[in-house]
Amino acid sequence: MDSFAYIIRDRNENRLVAYRSYAFSNEERKDWSAAFGRLVAADAKLNGTRYGKLTLAWDTPVLNLVPGPLFDEESTRSYLEQLTLVGLEDEVRHEHLHELDAEIIYSARRDHLATAERTLGTDGSQHYAGSLLTAWAARSRRLNHQAISCAVRGQRMFVAGHRNGNLEYYNTFVYGSAQDGIYYMLLAYEQCDFAPDRIPLYLCGELTTEGELYGQFYQYIEDIRFSEYGVPPAAPAELIHLPAHLYFDLLCLG
Repeated sequence: MDSFAYIIRDRNENRLVAYRSYAFSNEERKDWSAAFGRLVAADAKLNGTRYGKLTLAWDTPVLNLVPGPLFDEESTRSYLEQLTLVGLEDEVRHEHLHELDAEIIYSARRDHLATAERTLGTDGSQHYAGSLLTAWAARSRRLNHQAISCAVRGQRMFVAGHRNGNLEYYNTFVYGSAQDGIYYMLLAYEQCDFAPDRIPLYLCGELTTEGELYGQFYQYIEDIRFSEYGVPPAAPAELIHLPAHLYFDLLCLG
C-alpha cells in the first residue's frame, strides 16, 4: 500500500470536517503496519475519536468482477489466480455489487487488513471500486450518455467506461509516468470503441489541471470534466481552497 487518504464528514449537517492524503515512503512500505500505526497515533482526528459510521476501503492493483449468477464462493481464490499470482500472505475477499449484480473479488496483505481494521476499530472493509462503479453508472444512466471515468490515488488509476449506465470496461493500472497514464487511458477508449474527440472523460482523485498527468490527458482528449458529487458537503475555511474532485471518490464511499 503506497498511500492512505480519509475524509471526516458530518452527515447531519452535510459538512466536511477533515480531509487528508498521505503517501508512504519506500522505507515506510517495508513495514507498512508499523508505519500505519504511527500515522494514526499521530493524528488526533483518528486516534481518539469514535465516529457514528466508519467505512474502510482498499484500492488494490488487481480485482475481478464475476456475474452474480455465475459466482461460486468455493472458487473465489481461483478467480483472482486467473489474473495474477496470489501470495500465501494475501487474503482474498469478495463482496456483492448490487449495481451490477456481480461479485467484486480482490486480495490484500492479511497483516495490512488486520492492522487497519484493528487500528481504526472497524470489523470489516470493502473495495474502493464498488462505490465508484455505482456512482459512475448512475451518472451515465441519468445523462443517458457514454463516458470514460478515472480515479487517481497515488500511482494508481482506476478506469471504467459506461454506455447509458451499462459497464463496458474497467481496469486498474499502476503508472510510472504521465506517458504511461495516457497510454492506459487511450486503451480504455479503444476497448470501448469510444472516440477521444467526442466522448467525455470524468476525473476525480489526486490530480489537478497543473499536473503532468492532466496535461497528457488534455493533449489527446477533447472533453475533460471533473466529477461532481450530487449534494456536496460544505467545506470548512481551511479546506475551501481544495477542488472538490480531490475527495469525490471518498464521498462516494458513503
